[in-house]
Amino acid sequence: MVVLAGCSSEVNDPHEGALPKGESLGEMRQQAGEALARYEQAVINADGAATVTVTPPPWNSPPGISIESATSTRASTRLTVTFTGTREPATRPCGADYHAEAVESANAVVVIVIAQPHAANEVCTLVGYRRTANLNLAQPLRQRVVLEARQGQPVPLTTPE
Repeated sequence: MVVLAGCSSEVNDPHEGALPKGESLGEMRQQAGEALARYEQAVINADGAATVTVTPPPWNSPPGISIESATSTRASTRLTVTFTGTREPATRPCGADYHAEAVESANAVVVIVIAQPHAANEVCTLVGYRRTANLNLAQPLRQRVVLEARQGQPVPLTTPE
């Protein structure tokens, strides 16, 4: 798992400075857009079949934090995602705060998770804890699938009663 952390000299977004060089929020959004395009192509290739098979990207280890699951109702615009991260918040050594954003299409939602670490260049081994982040979608989830950003694969969706 890669936790996005570090510094950048060009800050256009309030969260941009938390990303290492080469892993800007713009690049993460582009990666999410590419995941959506792969999913849309998989939907076309499925030609109405119940199973849609997504081809992962051609690279071995794309940057980002991969979500493991999502929770929402189909009628809601509120989505909660689960992922692996640090134990403590950013106010503590080796901690991080997380936020998420969505890149959406008619068929899918790709979730980008961004870490805001305690300190740049801090070497930490305290990763491996279940964390969550909440986000709002532009449109209700309805029948769309939720995709993780690194490989563009669907994640399990829990819909509470």
